[in-house]
Amino acid sequence: MANVSSYLNSLANHLWALAPGSRTVPDTQVKLIAHRGVHGSGIKENTLEAFDLGLQQGIWGIEMDIQLTRDAEPVIHHDPGCGRLFNRPDLVIADTTFSTLRQAIPDIPHLDEVVTRYGGQLHLMLEIKNSWRDRAELPARITEALRPLTAVDDYHLLSLVPDYLEGFLQIPPAAYVDVAEMNTREIIKQNLALGHGAVAGSFALLTTANLRQLQQAGKQVGTGMVEKRAIVNREVYRGVDWIFTDQILSLLTHTDKHN
Repeated sequence: MANVSSYLNSLANHLWALAPGSRTVPDTQVKLIAHRGVHGSGIKENTLEAFDLGLQQGIWGIEMDIQLTRDAEPVIHHDPGCGRLFNRPDLVIADTTFSTLRQAIPDIPHLDEVVTRYGGQLHLMLEIKNSWRDRAELPARITEALRPLTAVDDYHLLSLVPDYLEGFLQIPPAAYVDVAEMNTREIIKQNLALGHGAVAGSFALLTTANLRQLQQAGKQVGTGMVEKRAIVNREVYRGVDWIFTDQILSLLTHTDKHN
């Protein structure tokens, strides 16, 4: 399914490169966000190495995924288990203590490390992968880690399930980003009903009409997964606030880094 989605996204990048605005050079900030950090070519996603490279390249922000260990420590990893990236399918993060995980796979960062190392230098887009209804300790532990930072200015919380963000009572809803996949209309409906601050979705599926609806409601909007400079131009032309990409280095060769 992931391969099909990736193929369709690449196809959309080629087709939408012909859309209005694709040849218009932006005269405003381009807020590029490295999805799971600057990974590839031997650098693993969601690692300090991937985030360090983003800092060195002067990009605006980094996106990352938060999982909770058995003893309620927030760590940065996309999958529930560690098989795909680290060849340890026996390690499921929710069933493993942080000390055991750190000893087995030291490359998986703790959220506290990320905040200390990049807070205030890179904008942190933090995707919540677990529900507060299942892990009641989740909001308090993540909120504690983010205390040195300012919501909206320094970080946002993202989720594919808007309800996952509802448990973060000490973080303002303006910092909540509801992420759409193929369900753009439903996510926008939930976003407006819940009063969350932003929506992110596919540049191909989030229509200009959707964008105007959200902007008129005072929402911020991010789109991804952008692979081509022409799509960056088009999204800035449309008035998108953030652009998510897995191809950050190739895009940086064609645009300003931090602006």
